[in-house]
Amino acid sequence: MMKWQRFLVLLCLTAVIGTVVAAPAAGSVFLEQLIINEVDYDQPSLGDAEEFIEITNIGSTPADLSQYRLDLIDDDGFQYATINLPAVTLPPGEYYVVCKNQSVVIHCDQEVTVSILNGAPNAVALLVNGLIAVDKVSYEGDTPGYTEGSGIGLEDNGALVMMSIARYPNAVDTNQNNLDFSPRCITPGLPNIAQATDCAALYEPAVTVTLTAVPSSVPEPGGPVSFTVRVDNEGLLEISLETLTDAAQVNLNGQGSCQTPQTILPGGAYTCVYSSMVTGENGEHIPQTVTAAGVDSLDVPFSESGQTAVTITQRTRWDAYLPVIVSPLLYGEPNNHCDEAYPLSLNQTGSFLAEDINDWYVFELSQSDAVQVIWHNFIPAEGQITVWRGVCGDLVLVGNDGSTAVNRTLNLGQQPPGRYLIWLINDGPLNNTDFYTLRVQTPSYQSSEVSHQKSVVRSQSSVVSHR
Repeated sequence: MMKWQRFLVLLCLTAVIGTVVAAPAAGSVFLEQLIINEVDYDQPSLGDAEEFIEITNIGSTPADLSQYRLDLIDDDGFQYATINLPAVTLPPGEYYVVCKNQSVVIHCDQEVTVSILNGAPNAVALLVNGLIAVDKVSYEGDTPGYTEGSGIGLEDNGALVMMSIARYPNAVDTNQNNLDFSPRCITPGLPNIAQATDCAALYEPAVTVTLTAVPSSVPEPGGPVSFTVRVDNEGLLEISLETLTDAAQVNLNGQGSCQTPQTILPGGAYTCVYSSMVTGENGEHIPQTVTAAGVDSLDVPFSESGQTAVTITQRTRWDAYLPVIVSPLLYGEPNNHCDEAYPLSLNQTGSFLAEDINDWYVFELSQSDAVQVIWHNFIPAEGQITVWRGVCGDLVLVGNDGSTAVNRTLNLGQQPPGRYLIWLINDGPLNNTDFYTLRVQTPSYQSSEVSHQKSVVRSQSSVVSHR
């Protein structure tokens, strides 16, 4: 169509509906809730497939987009394309993106076939009910009838990757196109940002993995540690967290609270907790690593790791060993494994010989009580006493004493009812001459202590003479 023909058509339209580009009158029911917030009309590649127009709702009430349309205007002020918006409700502060190709424009809500003209000048207008222009953006100059203030100097440089013209500060409209808009890195469906260089780097996955350990140190040779993994999405794109693996390439899916895959929105995070055994020698710092891998919403892969270390402290051994019981059983009894634990009565002192290195014992608490484990006259001196709650294969550590004292008292504090196991160590030379005693003491059973002691003394005498 020739320019003069376009002018005649535009003149006729204006004569018939003179309000087509007029701003809404004061008190109009069509409040100026929606504005054009960002326009990307020129790219260096892909044949303008990355074009988009972003609308945002700056009002205080939801807007029905079906009442609105976008008009694309050429340098003569002639409408060369119309984009009708669908029946979608846009809440306050939210964004709606119209694009040329949804596969290459993130957060695109509506795909259209029309292309936005490059050149000087052109414009985009947002109309309500097809009559009232609630917002107009003229770029690369002043487009007749479609310019707020001036569009001179406002340009989307097509030679630069991922650049647009965008309102900055975000969503601020002073009705001055070349002041409200400026070249910025594209952020379709997101608030506009100040950055205007190195825009492609914004769309690389930005994932941070943080790993923490509780406790951060365990006695030699180690023990169970609880690890917390946090994966933060610091990029502009949604990411799909597909796997979490530890340094041994063990998949953490299903370990503790860890579950993959997970979707993490921009600015969001995923946190889970799992447990693992950490072993080593005194003074070692055992490194721990968790790697998070997946893809972003543009199918760009990422793989990031978080590290921490667990310190192995003073020489103790959780795989405890202990001497043979000599009362009330003969020495050499088969209690070298958890499932062979020998039962101990509360407040009853038993005598043992340190002629073995690994023994298990079990006692029961019928009610909550303060518990002490008393270990006296242990002549080898070097050894470890550990107390656990639960059943074999599912034990929780309650306390330990790895000192080298001949006489020791391990205070466990108030403990709930349940089954408890003692796993003991002899780290020194074996001793089949000097008896030592082991006693589980609880205040609730003190009344029967004297009779228990008399019984034990008689039992000891019997065993000694028997040997």
